[in-house]
Amino acid sequence: MSKQLVRNPLLWFGAAAAAAVALLVTFAYLGAFLDPAGNANHVPVAILSEDAGVSLGGSQVSLGGRLASAAAGGAIADPAARFTVLPSRQAVLSQMRDDSVFAAIVVPRDFTARVVGLASGASTAKAGLQILTNPGAGTIGASAGEDVARRTAEQFVKTATATLAVALRANGGPSAAALARGISVSTQVAVPIPQKSALGVGPFFFELTIALGGFFLAAILSFSIEAAAGRQKLELFGHVTRGKLGNLSRRAATRWKVGLTVVLSALTAVLQTVLAVEILGMHATNPVALALFSALGSAAVGMLTLFCLLAFDVAGRIVAALVLLLFGVPTSGGPYPQQALSRFFRFLGDFLPLRRMTDGARSLVFFDGHMGAGLATALWVLGAYLVGATLLVLLASAQMERRVRAQNA
Repeated sequence: MSKQLVRNPLLWFGAAAAAAVALLVTFAYLGAFLDPAGNANHVPVAILSEDAGVSLGGSQVSLGGRLASAAAGGAIADPAARFTVLPSRQAVLSQMRDDSVFAAIVVPRDFTARVVGLASGASTAKAGLQILTNPGAGTIGASAGEDVARRTAEQFVKTATATLAVALRANGGPSAAALARGISVSTQVAVPIPQKSALGVGPFFFELTIALGGFFLAAILSFSIEAAAGRQKLELFGHVTRGKLGNLSRRAATRWKVGLTVVLSALTAVLQTVLAVEILGMHATNPVALALFSALGSAAVGMLTLFCLLAFDVAGRIVAALVLLLFGVPTSGGPYPQQALSRFFRFLGDFLPLRRMTDGARSLVFFDGHMGAGLATALWVLGAYLVGATLLVLLASAQMERRVRAQNA
């Protein structure tokens, strides 16, 4: 018997499949997270120049205006960044609340005047640039935005001071290095987030639990209904239990699975929201909207899980876990923003529900439910997943029922 088991190809197929799953998990997590700086692409940073400039040598000079013009014209060579020139602080804050900007460089109104004062010796007051950050973008997102902004600001200071030092050299002005020491770069949080927010990744962790709830609920319900129909058996410590609803057709069982999955996953998501917000203290600007949104996400994940179980039978649990959860986590934009992932994982994230669940929850938790912060896209994508997966489940079930009848005829 042992020799027959060793010679059975199913044994080795199962072992190979298990190893392949382990390799896929390693690829998904390390491939996505190992090199965020190297993968950085189009990190959104805004530039706001309030600089009024000064008259110098018969012409108006605005160092902040030069920075804005360089950014708008694509003259700032930083492949990791995507610069946007905005007209006001209000516009900067609006973009941050839409999660469209991770950081901003602000050149104050008197910047050029202060730098010229330092260069000419007429003043000793330091000039300053300000970097505004957006912690709601997540720990890595806010950090990546701040890094790009600081790098750009420091390069701007070198360029601006070198230009002025050359222009004022005939008058005995200071060197560019000495002038640069009189310019400071400060950082300020523009859109603060609440304390119990897991440093900006709380919405991701919450929606991950919602997705897990939908996945496990669908898998357990599917097995329970099949066991009740007598098509699956439950064995506990050698005791076998099998249901006696032999007259429950596959099509009827599928309808029960669909109905119970949608209803119970939605109710479970509401209870999870109550636990997270009311008991654990997670901040949410609109808990009711967050609960309803999470119910939609949980139901969508549950229906996608049902389809995988129907299409791949026992292996469907592994397929659903790989697609919805194991690859869903690194592509979700939760731990690392999309701008810090490689092209493959950015592409994959566009098609997986956890990415949209994270975007929508972040909008509802940090950004007052702004539709532009990812909530609008999340709603229609998750709705399409729910409707599409439900139709696929019903069509696949009807096809399987016809096939069984044809075999028994």
